[in-house]
Amino acid sequence: MEFFDGVVMKMLKRIGMVLALAFLLAGCRQEEDEFNGLIISSAYSFVEAGGEVTFCAAFYKDGSADSSEVVNFCVESDSTGGASLESKSAKSGEYVSLKMGLVAGGFVKIVAECNGSSAYKIFGISPSEEILVSDKALGFAGLGVDMSKMVNKITVSTGSELKKYAKIGGYLIFVQGNIDMSEGMLPAEGSVMDGSSATAKMNAFVASKSEYSTYGEWIKNTTNVSASEDTKTTSISNAYKSIIQITVKNNTAIIGLDGACVRGGSFSVKDVSNVVIRNILLKDAVDPFPHHESGDGWNAQHDLVSIDNGKNIWIDHCTFEDTLTLGKAANSEKWQVYDGLCDMKSTTTNVTVSNCVFKNHDKTMLIGSEDKDGQTDPTARKISLFYNYWLNCGQRCPFVRNSLCHVLNNFYDSDSNRIYKSQTSINARAGSVVCAENNSFDSVASPNEAGGSILYSPNSNFNPTEYYLYVTLENKDVKSWIKKNAGAGKVNVNIEN
Repeated sequence: MEFFDGVVMKMLKRIGMVLALAFLLAGCRQEEDEFNGLIISSAYSFVEAGGEVTFCAAFYKDGSADSSEVVNFCVESDSTGGASLESKSAKSGEYVSLKMGLVAGGFVKIVAECNGSSAYKIFGISPSEEILVSDKALGFAGLGVDMSKMVNKITVSTGSELKKYAKIGGYLIFVQGNIDMSEGMLPAEGSVMDGSSATAKMNAFVASKSEYSTYGEWIKNTTNVSASEDTKTTSISNAYKSIIQITVKNNTAIIGLDGACVRGGSFSVKDVSNVVIRNILLKDAVDPFPHHESGDGWNAQHDLVSIDNGKNIWIDHCTFEDTLTLGKAANSEKWQVYDGLCDMKSTTTNVTVSNCVFKNHDKTMLIGSEDKDGQTDPTARKISLFYNYWLNCGQRCPFVRNSLCHVLNNFYDSDSNRIYKSQTSINARAGSVVCAENNSFDSVASPNEAGGSILYSPNSNFNPTEYYLYVTLENKDVKSWIKKNAGAGKVNVNIEN
């Protein structure tokens, strides 16, 4: 009986192996099935405004192109302002010409159909060498930003003027020259942000708002506490914030002219809609009076740009950077006078940050202030990050909670000027759905999928093409494209068009 059982077991094992081999061979044969359907190809995805691009739609049957079939075409979507096809049908394999409209940054979606099969191809207009008042926002911001609502024009060159007109709303504000929102309280670029480099104006401010006569005395006495103490610095911090904060109201565009720079300022985009910030060098949103957090040292409260319950926001061709070296608190704990470069929270949605440089910063971009922020409807917060250059950034590039976030054609890098250790780049956390496409990572931390979230591909349940059109750059072009185009001062500004 034991012998019989052994024979049976051997036979069953052999049958199992045969069946497994059969399934394997069947699987191999299935993978080798010849392609049937449409394929659209083109040498280029981008073309100049008003130019033409050619493409070919070939119908394949049993793995071979069938030139006897006729392919029909249509323009399904067009944000270029009047794209047109040379012909609406052609033989399979023949080239067709598409003439683009004139709107820089616009896209055209061509759909082809043949014999029950369909395919599509998206073409884009190359970025303009000028910033125009009439430019259309990319990504999610393109769903709602309306430049026609900025009905008044003004050019400003001082912090008081910038604050005044930004707070009124309805203005197209052109920024000229260098504006120091700290009114001389910040030390020179490259200085250590502590009492040793305090300016006379900073010392005078401290003397007027506290019991101490200098900034150095304030640091020494206020921060000389044990790690368990929680010293309150709210009063003097808020007094400083009232000087440097730029409150931006509805229907406001702020565009820099000829190397415009705003240093020491903090843009507050709160409870508003339809805001554009372009072509400005933004530096040093310093909080000289950070508050103490038990176990985490001294932490700043001001961002360069803070978006709180904002809708239809476009930030483009700006450079965000820190220029000051951090000192230490008197009790040797962490002394952090910088917070975020561009943070977003609450019900903020339809935001695009494009063609920007984020430079020499630690906690760079936070989307969602805590796990509960936006938890009621994670898909309500929609963010697009296109063509940005993240250089020497420690983390949060971005850090995403409870949002749909599309991270496309970004370049992450570091150089010899790096101060902060590279910890994470794209950090998808609680409730986030991130579509990260065609990004380049050199000498930095890889994308982090911590927190139970997933970096989704475009064909997952978050497909950005359901919201707007876009084109991925060729892999070899990502670095060169972004280095050439990202940041303030890379393109001219045309204030008339």
